[in-house]
Amino acid sequence: MVSCIKNYSAKNARPGKHNGGLTGRYLARYIKSVVSVLFPLTIVVMTPIHFAHSEQISFNKTPLENDVQLSYKWRDHTNEKHQFSFTLPLEQVKNRHHKRFVPEQVTRYQQIAMLKERNKIDAKDARIEIKRIGESLQLSVRSRSEEQVKKYQKQLLQAKDDAFEQYLKDHYYTQFSNYLGQEGIKPDHLRYIKENQTLLKPFAEAMYAEASESPDMRAFLNLLLGWLQSIPYDDLESRVSSNGAGFSPPFTLLSNNQGDCDSKSVLMASVIRALFPDIELVMLYLPNHALLGIAMSPQKDEASMLINGEEYLLMEPTGPALFSLNEVAPSSQRFLDTRMYSYEVIP
Repeated sequence: MVSCIKNYSAKNARPGKHNGGLTGRYLARYIKSVVSVLFPLTIVVMTPIHFAHSEQISFNKTPLENDVQLSYKWRDHTNEKHQFSFTLPLEQVKNRHHKRFVPEQVTRYQQIAMLKERNKIDAKDARIEIKRIGESLQLSVRSRSEEQVKKYQKQLLQAKDDAFEQYLKDHYYTQFSNYLGQEGIKPDHLRYIKENQTLLKPFAEAMYAEASESPDMRAFLNLLLGWLQSIPYDDLESRVSSNGAGFSPPFTLLSNNQGDCDSKSVLMASVIRALFPDIELVMLYLPNHALLGIAMSPQKDEASMLINGEEYLLMEPTGPALFSLNEVAPSSQRFLDTRMYSYEVIP
């Protein structure tokens, strides 16, 4: 079983265009409608399915003068031991922390922007009041004509919307809609992937060389999966109202040696994209979970997932259950089979 539980608060979120979408763990609190469906009670006795689990034998972090050295030892699904060490710039490790989404800060961003916009309007033309009530703003515009009232209202509300977008950009968030069309806010995974590719390229090259003596994409992906699955899973149940604080950008995940499903998926996508800038990648969002797809031709008798006419093989980097390339957890497969997912194409 693999899952990541989150509830990012986004009371000030407003609908907006966004490619792909997410599911339950990112649903914003402003979504008020809840649909309940009751089914007759059926008791089913099932034989438990046991999967091999990854094992991180050791992890060491050694500060150097300008870098930090990270060393890993782990076992893969064949019980084979692996070890791998690399260095990261210390400055990047210190500065790569994700900021939580704070509705009060959003309101403050918007209030300041609206006040600045009000100062551009001649007081003789309109009387404008902007009041903050809790986490919301109240706007009052009085003028000689209804046309001017509408003009200034539009101008001030545009400033408010622009401030919201600026807050999301400054704090690495983006708007999304899930497979049900519900709107919300989530960390900007695509931006993190884009910005970490260059920094992770030396690591990616070393991991690729470690995977096989000759170029072997599948060996590389399976080694990468086993390593990520062995990194301790970050239990988010105690951070249900974390407002995004549970997400770990790649360098934070590596330094802290723990991460959840979307954090590990972002790291894996960053590493793959660093070596293969043109290969098609997608990030799939299921209820309480995330995984990746890579455009590769399936082998004989191997199933693939069709997205926009392209064949994708799936990757489950979360752990601790060990799944090699194109193997997913039964819980993930159920959501995929019933189309309870959305996705983002990774540029």
